[in-house]
Amino acid sequence: MLPDGELGDQKVLAALLGISEMVAGLTDLEEVLGAIVRITPQLVGVDRCGILLFDSVKREFRTAQVFGPDRERNAIFQRLVIREEDVRSLAHRILEQKLPALVREGALPPQMSESLGMRTVLIVPLVCRDSVLGIMTLDHTRGLRLFTSKEINVVMGVAQQTAIAIENFRLKSEAAKARETLRVASEILSDGLITLTAAHRIVSLDPTAEALLQWPTAEVSGKGFSQAFTITNREGTRLPDIAQAADLVLRPANRREPPVLSFRKKDGSRVLCEVRTAPIRDDLGEVVELVCALRRTSANGDLESALGNSVGRRVLNAGPVN
Repeated sequence: MLPDGELGDQKVLAALLGISEMVAGLTDLEEVLGAIVRITPQLVGVDRCGILLFDSVKREFRTAQVFGPDRERNAIFQRLVIREEDVRSLAHRILEQKLPALVREGALPPQMSESLGMRTVLIVPLVCRDSVLGIMTLDHTRGLRLFTSKEINVVMGVAQQTAIAIENFRLKSEAAKARETLRVASEILSDGLITLTAAHRIVSLDPTAEALLQWPTAEVSGKGFSQAFTITNREGTRLPDIAQAADLVLRPANRREPPVLSFRKKDGSRVLCEVRTAPIRDDLGEVVELVCALRRTSANGDLESALGNSVGRRVLNAGPVN
C-alpha cells in the first residue's frame, strides 16, 4: 500500500517504477492487471479503477480486472461489455487520437452511469505499437471527482506500462502457440526438427529429434552441427564445420532432392536421415537461424512413413492422378 497523504513527485515516480518492475517480473497477466487496478486509484485520489481489454474479433471491450469499494457493483463491473462504437461515441479522442478523455454522466451509456453509478469517469486508452489494446477507467464512487493535468499524466504513465504488459503477454502467448503448432507439424511431417544458428551452432532439438538421436538439447546446445552428430554422407565424407561450406550440402541450389546424411546417435549407432533445411530470416531478410527437418531413410534411400513402412521416392514425388 502507498502511504496516506498527498503524493509528491518522488512518491509518484517510485510508484511508477514499482509498476514497471512488477510488469517485468510477474508471469501472470491477471495478477499484473489486478495489482495495477489496486495501485492506480491511490495515485490520483479516487476509489475505483477498471481495465477492459479489446476483443478485435467481436469489436468490443470486456472487463479484465476491477477494484472498488462496493462488492456488488464490482461484480456488475466485472461483467461490463462496451461496444467499440460506444467507446468511440463517448469521446472521439479516445480511439481516434488515442488520448484520455474525461466523460461526464450525461454522455455515459446506461450500463456505466446507472448500473455502476458513474458520475464522471476518466477513460484512458491502453496503446502499444499504435494499437489500442484496451481502456482504463478511473472514477470516484463517493462524489464528483475531477482530475488535474498532473494526475492525468500520471495515469497515462501507468496506462503505458499496462499496455506494454498486455502486449508482452500477447506475444508470449502467440510464441507458445507457434511452438506448439511447429511441434505438432514436426510430429506429423518429420522425425525431428533441429534449429541452428546462422553459423550452424545448435540452438535446440525438438522432442522427436531428441528421441531419434538420443541427445537432449542441454547436452548439444552451442556445439557445431556436424561435430555434435559426426554427420557424414553415404560415402563417409564429413559435413563441413564451416557454415558456408555446409550450406552447399544442406541447401543445394541446383538439386531438387535434399541430401541424405548419416547421424551418430548417443549410443554410437548411426541413423540415415533425409535433411530438409530452411532459413529463418529477420525483417531485413538476413538469415538468423536454420531449421533442419529430419526424415529417417532406409539403406536403399526410401523414406520411412509415419506408420513405419518404407515409402519409395517415386511415390512421394508422384504428381496428381488425372
